[in-house]
Amino acid sequence: MPAWFAELVEAGPEIVDEDFVGTDLRQLSLRRLHFTRCRFDEAALDELTTEACSFTDCSFDRAELTGSSHLRTAFVACSFTRTRFTGASLVECKLTGSSFADTPLRSVTVSGGGDWTAVSLGGADLRELDFSDVKLVDANLTGARLDRCVFAGANLRGLRWGQASLRDADLRGAVIDGLDPRVVDLTGTRVEVEQALAFAQYLGVRIG
Repeated sequence: MPAWFAELVEAGPEIVDEDFVGTDLRQLSLRRLHFTRCRFDEAALDELTTEACSFTDCSFDRAELTGSSHLRTAFVACSFTRTRFTGASLVECKLTGSSFADTPLRSVTVSGGGDWTAVSLGGADLRELDFSDVKLVDANLTGARLDRCVFAGANLRGLRWGQASLRDADLRGAVIDGLDPRVVDLTGTRVEVEQALAFAQYLGVRIG
């Protein structure tokens, strides 16, 4: 850990309006620190480990988070543009209001649920991710690639799906209020009987 960064951590836990652009913070372990309006753009954060930390209104544009691991960490209203998350792990994390652009997340491991309310993932490649028990209320997944994703127990109420692809996905046990089957590709997707009946109403089908 750089000496100057160690001094900030020791003076913590609140770190506000700091600039870490281009900083090498690889393989650090951070616990119970709270960053607000900090910039981590183009920072080297490979194999970073965080536990019970929070990042509020921070930017990670073009940052390297390859192999990083985050446990019960919150990224609230953060920006991730062209960020690299290859092999990262998000366990019981909160991403409320954060936005992702040109940031592949296909190799990320999501576990323990988490709160992704109002997250923006329009057009993202999320194929084969497991979103079980994740709260995705009011999230933007317009045009996202969600093929073979699992949403068991997820709360998808108010989610924006327009033109998303859900081929061979699993929606069983998910709250899908407002999912219009006419605007997404549900080919091969697994649903429960109640969910199928709800879809039938959108399609104008009369059952019985």
